[in-house]
Amino acid sequence: MAQPAETQQQRQLPQEQQQSQPLRRHSKGIGRGKKWAIVAAVIGAFALAALPPFLQQRQLAQESDRLSAELEQVRAERQQLEKEKEWLASDAYVEQVARQQLGLVKPGEMMVVRTRPGNALKKDTQHAQEIRD
Repeated sequence: MAQPAETQQQRQLPQEQQQSQPLRRHSKGIGRGKKWAIVAAVIGAFALAALPPFLQQRQLAQESDRLSAELEQVRAERQQLEKEKEWLASDAYVEQVARQQLGLVKPGEMMVVRTRPGNALKKDTQHAQEIRD
């Protein structure tokens, strides 16, 4: 039984020495600097994982803006073409073409052709007379 008493004294001696010395923590495993490095690496990995979707979203937003502007331009062009179509189908346009390009006149009207002095437009005059008759 003497041995247990000695063992107890041996156990108490290191405890007394520990109390007289400043307390130090002994880390088991990874040190504090390594922990921060791992945390930084994990954060960096998440940032890198989030970067491609962010860039893709930005690119898609720019593409959407470009297509919206193009759509607006096409709508304006379509509206202009609709107005032109209405004009081309109107009686006023048909009459304008008939008078200016074909030299036609309404019944009871007379065509007057201006000429410069010295220039005779026999061909046009003959054509106008044929139309009147």
